[in-house]
Amino acid sequence: MLTVAVLGAVEARRDGDRLAVPTGKTTELLVRLALDAGSSVRVDTLLDDLWTSGAGRNTLQSKVSQLRRALGGKALVVGADDAYRLVVEPGGVDAVRVLDLAGQASAARHAGDATTALDKASEGLRLFRGEALADAGDWAAPHRARLEDVRLGLLEDLMASRVDLGSGGELVGELERLVAEHPFRERLWASLMTALFRGGRQAEALAAYARVRRLMIEELGVEPGQDLRALEGQVLRHGAVLGGAPVDPVAAPGNLPRSLAPMVGRGSELRALGELIVEHRLVNVVGPAGVGKTRLLLEAARSVAAPGGVWLVRLDAVDRSADLEQVIAETLHVPGGAPLRPRLLGAQTVLLLDNCEHVVETISVLVESLLDDVPGLRIIATSQAPLGVEHEWAFHLEPLSIQDSVALFLARARQMRRRLVVDDDTTRVVEEVCRSLDGLPLAIELAAARARSLSVRDIARRIDDRFALLRDPSSHRPERRRALAGAIGWSYDLLFPDDQRGLWALSCFAASAPLEALEHVLVTLGVPADAVVDTLTRLVDRSLISLDVSPDGLVRYRMLDSIRAYAAQRLTDAGLAETAKRAHAAWYARTAAWCEANVRGRGQSACLTIARAERANIDAALAWCGTNAPDLGLSITTGFGWTWVVLGDGTAAAARIRRALRSTTGSAARASALLLAGWLEASAGDVALAWRDLDEADRIAESIDAEGLGADVARHRAFVALQQGRSPQALVYATASVASYRRLGLAWETAASLVLAAYGALALGDTAAAARHSAEAIDLLTPIGDSWGLVHAKAVVGGVAQAEHRFEDAIQALSGAAQESTALGLLGQAALHRASLARAQQRAGRPADAAASFRQALAAATASGDGRMASTARLNLARLLRSTGNGPAGVSLLRQNVEWYASAGGGDGDLLSRCVLAAETRDRDALEVVLALARATASQEAAILALDGLARLSAQEGDRQRATALVAEADALHRPLAHLLDDADRPDRAAALAV
Repeated sequence: MLTVAVLGAVEARRDGDRLAVPTGKTTELLVRLALDAGSSVRVDTLLDDLWTSGAGRNTLQSKVSQLRRALGGKALVVGADDAYRLVVEPGGVDAVRVLDLAGQASAARHAGDATTALDKASEGLRLFRGEALADAGDWAAPHRARLEDVRLGLLEDLMASRVDLGSGGELVGELERLVAEHPFRERLWASLMTALFRGGRQAEALAAYARVRRLMIEELGVEPGQDLRALEGQVLRHGAVLGGAPVDPVAAPGNLPRSLAPMVGRGSELRALGELIVEHRLVNVVGPAGVGKTRLLLEAARSVAAPGGVWLVRLDAVDRSADLEQVIAETLHVPGGAPLRPRLLGAQTVLLLDNCEHVVETISVLVESLLDDVPGLRIIATSQAPLGVEHEWAFHLEPLSIQDSVALFLARARQMRRRLVVDDDTTRVVEEVCRSLDGLPLAIELAAARARSLSVRDIARRIDDRFALLRDPSSHRPERRRALAGAIGWSYDLLFPDDQRGLWALSCFAASAPLEALEHVLVTLGVPADAVVDTLTRLVDRSLISLDVSPDGLVRYRMLDSIRAYAAQRLTDAGLAETAKRAHAAWYARTAAWCEANVRGRGQSACLTIARAERANIDAALAWCGTNAPDLGLSITTGFGWTWVVLGDGTAAAARIRRALRSTTGSAARASALLLAGWLEASAGDVALAWRDLDEADRIAESIDAEGLGADVARHRAFVALQQGRSPQALVYATASVASYRRLGLAWETAASLVLAAYGALALGDTAAAARHSAEAIDLLTPIGDSWGLVHAKAVVGGVAQAEHRFEDAIQALSGAAQESTALGLLGQAALHRASLARAQQRAGRPADAAASFRQALAAATASGDGRMASTARLNLARLLRSTGNGPAGVSLLRQNVEWYASAGGGDGDLLSRCVLAAETRDRDALEVVLALARATASQEAAILALDGLARLSAQEGDRQRATALVAEADALHRPLAHLLDDADRPDRAAALAV
């Protein structure tokens, strides 16, 4: 990948390696093209910009040639239509990237997302390494001015965002310097005024406004802009939007605690809550323990003004039998025994009722009564569940984003250890900690407090024992506020027994759970079936579990990891952990059996949906089964096995199966599992390992003399042989399995073997047999309804058309197969068919379309984790590049392949990759080795290409006699493969003949 940096001394890098670009006009040409990254620049424009004294096109062409050599290839500077284009992604040029970052920072600021604005502005400013376009001439002056304006805009966004996020007096010195350097940037003056006001320096904030006003009138003859004038008015009025506290000693009464530290994150939530407080008389901040409800409530309340005051009523220490109206009256300093309502009627008042969950029945009645009796009263509450009061507006508070979580951790950790070193590695560890803590502010702050005595890595290592780590022994606050276990335990102890079992059951699931699975475990734990839905509803209402609803309306239940860990410990304490986990595994075994029965038919889509959604839970069930119920684990893997094949789960699924096989011995079930593991491994991984799986399955099949199992072995051998490019053997295995399946009357298995036979016949040039086999497979699969099998069978039809040089028919059929696979969500299968489509497009004389399809195939294979298919796509793309005269661009692709095949036991593309790489790099010794191996393994295509490469080298060395002999030998091998190979596939032959 090419990158160009121009915001300082010019640097060009390719795949991270710095390139040596000649100074002078060659460098200026690079800079000029980079400024229009991805777009063409007219020749006349380049001449006008770079040569003020006038220069000819030959001069420009000379500099273009020098630049191409410096960048490593003609393809990186493309000339067409009297223009040149630098082939670089816009994001690969820092001057273009900084414009995008500036736009993002500005948009975030206007949207009120100060955290994002700060991050984007900081990232943009880091790109400036010195004077922009330092190596460019006078032509770059407008570009320099624009980039300098962008830099100043980023600086303004940076400072404004820091102010928005709570900074104040500590910014004054830096802002004073900036306004001195850039006296007409009004946004910098606004940040300075706000910072002064935040620091309690109201008079100086007003004086700053007077300074900028005088300067603008004297120098520019204009008044400051509307925003700056409005800010002066807010300072004069002690505007709450600035976060400033009134300085008037007779300000409105209240008891809000002083904020000891700026709030990190929650900017958007704070604004949304503030809007709700204005619009509604009763707002309830709802969320799980530790999510920061109280802190958000207090921060929002600081911007609220009321003549009767803003009063915080803490209910967490209040007993359920207490007179809550009297508690509120005492908080408002109502004289002893006097009623509350007359006090509330006397002046508009705001009540903050914090932690209502344990008194929800009584507080809801009181709140409804007070709102009816006192029209000017507003109430803001926090609770783990809605109060159930008419006109209540519930504001559901979610955990912090990972970005805000990290910022909170680092802010609190620095308070504990002022010299805390924060580098990229530390930040990555903190991200891991924050993810494991679910973004819960309480948990994050407790973890950060340990920075006083532990390193960040030590904290991360102890997270598994989170309830011992996440407590603050030095704090004198209540247990639920100084320890995570105390906070969650408070919520847990308020639950009915059935609700506690609901948490126990959900703790068995790895991530989330469907209702049916959760119900199965709950019933096993003793919750009546007709009470399950009510139990889950109460837990959702109390914010202890949450719902995930997919676009198609499917509901799943999940809980935060910290609550999961607490519930799992309580389940173990109750002595029911093994009972619950066995029920969990049994449900997945039953579901696996259903998938095994339906994945090859019309239920295939449902099976795929289940397998995708339940991967983590299946792994959890298999982990438990490995120690406690090996046979149950084997049934889960064999049940889901073919679903994993259809999904293209490859080596990961094969590894699951092998783990389940560790505690089993020879049996038909073991053999079936080995066959699945071999297929999955061969599709994307180590074919040698796949053969070992099949060999063991074959021995078991022979020992129990089961014809069906023997046919299964032959069918799987046919597939693995195809992956190795051993088409004759694949055809033998597939034909044998077809015969057995026909005798047994197994329609789907017959069709599957016919598809493999069709692929084998097609590779050998027998298009008639391939067409016959695929047509019969389609006839068998259509009534069965196996979409996956049908797409493969139809793809063979496209392959037949390609072999018969009916390229447009092939393109249509293979394009349909790729699109159907994508629609089914089968990325690995889509990659296979898109690669075949690319080959058809190449042979049809459409190289640009072919290159695009190869890249799409490579992307799909990479996304699905199919290393074998990705290697095939890289090989074919490299060969296409060679056929179009751009072979060097494919060298890195071929080297990736050689490395991959070396670790994957080889395969059908191994020799070809080595051969094409050796031919491109003119490595005679490597070509001789490949030729010997190709002859030994009857790999005809590799032999042809190796002979062509050696012929070219011989011809270039003057040995025309040997070159002629090598070409003749290659031509003889090519004749039977003419349906697969064109002259374009053999550029070395053409080069040899030309010499």
